[in-house]
Amino acid sequence: MENSLPIEPPQTFDGFHDSLTHHYAAPIFYEAVKREISFSKREQNLVGVIKFTLPADATSDQMMYFANELDLAVRQHDLISRLSERDFAVLIRLGSDTTAAFDALVARLRLVEKRPFKFCSALSDGTKDVLAIFAELDAAS
Repeated sequence: MENSLPIEPPQTFDGFHDSLTHHYAAPIFYEAVKREISFSKREQNLVGVIKFTLPADATSDQMMYFANELDLAVRQHDLISRLSERDFAVLIRLGSDTTAAFDALVARLRLVEKRPFKFCSALSDGTKDVLAIFAELDAAS
């Protein structure tokens, strides 16, 4: 008989990351958006958030697949969060053309993700705060 230890699942919840996808938790993401908005006001550029919503019947495997494809599609300096059960968001920062970055991200995802998903986006030049950005995203979805 082999002497083996029982396998225990990894402890993934740390308060900073979503336990399913390991992307940033919503409160951490909101703080990052707030910080980027203040930077954009000082640097006179745009910051944007794009929100993706998966269908109501999406399984956890499908969400994991989408989260992985989202990881591969974003630029290295953009941040991803799982905001709710089926909502993901990406903070687009450090770009000269935020709208083009939105379009490129959606195009990359459409190449690999064959299941339908919805998306909407919001921009701020530093005059629109984090609550206004997420209110705009919620109204559009």
